[in-house]
Amino acid sequence: MATGNVDNWLNVDAFGAIYPFAGTEVLLAILGYAFWLIWHFIQIRKENAEFQKDIDNIRQQGGPGKVLDDEARREIEDQVGQ
Repeated sequence: MATGNVDNWLNVDAFGAIYPFAGTEVLLAILGYAFWLIWHFIQIRKENAEFQKDIDNIRQQGGPGKVLDDEARREIEDQVGQ
């Protein structure tokens, strides 16, 4: 029973690769690295934009000290209210 192009496994050294897309390994590796790098650059840009929105939001609320004070006050009010 044959499961591919190989009928006889006695001369293994007589045939080459028996997996699909043989010969495209370098191209696929380059495409994989390119995709990986492009994804990282896009992800970094999105995260930087999100962080900038957070920083602008904190500045609009009066700076990091005011935001932390408000958070602490709300936490105390929640604990006292229980």
